[in-house]
Amino acid sequence: MYYGLDSVTLRNGEPAQLGVVLGPDSSDRARHLRELLAHKGPIWQWQIEQSLTKEQAGAESRFYILSKAGRPFANVMVVERRGIGIFGHVYTRPEERRNGAADIIIGCLADDFRQRGGRALYLGTGFDSPAYRLYAKHGFRSVEPESGHMAWFAGGRETFERDAFAPAAVRHEPLAFHHWPLLPALAMMAHPARVRIATMDAVNSASTEGGALPVLMAMNGEAEHGKEHGARAHVAVSEGSGVPVAIACAMPEHYFWEQVDVVDLFCAPEFEAELRPLLATLELGLERAAICYADLFWPAKQDVLRACGFERAVLLKRHLRSHGKVHDVELWTRG
Repeated sequence: MYYGLDSVTLRNGEPAQLGVVLGPDSSDRARHLRELLAHKGPIWQWQIEQSLTKEQAGAESRFYILSKAGRPFANVMVVERRGIGIFGHVYTRPEERRNGAADIIIGCLADDFRQRGGRALYLGTGFDSPAYRLYAKHGFRSVEPESGHMAWFAGGRETFERDAFAPAAVRHEPLAFHHWPLLPALAMMAHPARVRIATMDAVNSASTEGGALPVLMAMNGEAEHGKEHGARAHVAVSEGSGVPVAIACAMPEHYFWEQVDVVDLFCAPEFEAELRPLLATLELGLERAAICYADLFWPAKQDVLRACGFERAVLLKRHLRSHGKVHDVELWTRG
């Protein structure tokens, strides 16, 4: 569905129409939007198709676009659930750049998100890049010093994370697309662990925006590479906030995918008891080896791995720095 928002004037004096494509949508606007974003890679094309063609259990996809004569030339996307979302696909056609298109769209998107009760948005970009400075202008802030992973919170990060990760009963679910916009809240939260969800590129406070998509594709039988069909992941979802508070994930290792799984375990504080039952859902067989990274600064994860048959193998020498501290990481193995 498309709905217009406003007529605007670009810096060069040309008029344009500001509007939103709300997925799922099968109209010409959606077709033109696909053409605008056709340069995106395979995982992003899969995500765009999920957003434009399928209802997603409460997750909503909004593509804020600027158009001329019905043809979009600039876009910013938000996929959200429960007032929490991923902000991405910021793109303007090269011939339309330097006329303030992205600035106009982001300003409108931010106002609309707030008015609809939005609580948190997450993104990833290059630190101190032109895009970074544009997002900072609209209220996004680095989640760690000198990080391009940024977030915006309606009432501050501490308040949001206290509410999202408050102690509550949980339910365990296979990871699905409707968890995708919520997962950065867990991966980017304030936490002592540096290795969060390595299979999803979440090391330090980093977004799962891109890294979760290959796992989701594999779990849907649509992996880009056949070796990824063994991926599986489960989350513990808070009955109070609806946010994933813990995750277990297994992904075939990049080079030895027929023999080795890389395993991830991560949770918010006070939810460590969910790690062991989540790990059991992965059904790690003894016929395959499994490896897992664990921070020395987070012993709860080490305790779970030890209880589930993993053994400490080696202390890795690639230290992870955060807030001026050096964090050592161990490799644990099983099988």
